[in-house]
Amino acid sequence: MDSLEEMDKFLERYNPRRLNQEEIENVNRLITSNEIETMIKNLPENKSPGPDGFTGEFYQTFREALTSIFLKIFQKFAEVGTQPSSFYKSTVTLIPKPEKDITHKKRKSWANITNEHRPKIFNKILAKRIQQQIKRITHQYQVGFIPGMEGFFNICKSNYVIHHINKLKNKNHTITSIDAEEAFDKVQPQFMTKTLQKVVIEGNYLSIIKVLYNKPTANIILNGEKLKAFPLRSGRRQGCPLSPLLFNIVLDVLAMAIREEKEIKGFQIGKEEVKQSLFTDDMILYIKILKILPENY
Repeated sequence: MDSLEEMDKFLERYNPRRLNQEEIENVNRLITSNEIETMIKNLPENKSPGPDGFTGEFYQTFREALTSIFLKIFQKFAEVGTQPSSFYKSTVTLIPKPEKDITHKKRKSWANITNEHRPKIFNKILAKRIQQQIKRITHQYQVGFIPGMEGFFNICKSNYVIHHINKLKNKNHTITSIDAEEAFDKVQPQFMTKTLQKVVIEGNYLSIIKVLYNKPTANIILNGEKLKAFPLRSGRRQGCPLSPLLFNIVLDVLAMAIREEKEIKGFQIGKEEVKQSLFTDDMILYIKILKILPENY
């Protein structure tokens, strides 16, 4: 979408589900020591440290002391809606895939490593907050990164649809799998912000999200030397727990546009019309073909 006006019109037409007041307050509540301690306990072990040199084991060993320190820091961040510049920085390392042409830009794997565990802990707390509410603001067809949902649900649905087609005389249906290339990188920050506002994710939580995704920087390590930092216009840190959840919220509006489009007919199974299955950026469309075009069309 080329303009903010177009985004507003689209979101007015396909109005996403909204959080209620209690859920909004739950998302925006102050961070607690319990949340911090839980995230420190769950830090991975036997992993290489970030650029600051501290491992997950270090944080777990000094968990009690660090929890009280982090509590003051994180609560201050939440109050002012911003974070220190070190939280936005990352180090980019190129990891060529084996037996692939390393001169081709799409043959490389980029690993974005956060500077320290502090932003990881903070981001995981933010992700946990929205994960608790995400079933309320996304459709049941989305199963990726949704608590209680599994990928095999979509497999079962596809098998059921295929079984249903095989029993029909007129097999004028198609099942199409769509994978959104570099999905999160293609999401416009303004559209994401407006979508979050529509579902009533607001206040300090939204302010922090804006800062997280509008101010990131990175340094590339080349031949062991860290090059000058540059702003990241797209892409997220590897393993960012927030990105898939935010993407699900944005994609749900686009998926709604497909579900509500009368020209796109799905599979009528009983009283339900089945049109799609979603696993984050992987979409399966179940479409009825209204008109078969000639081969030489």
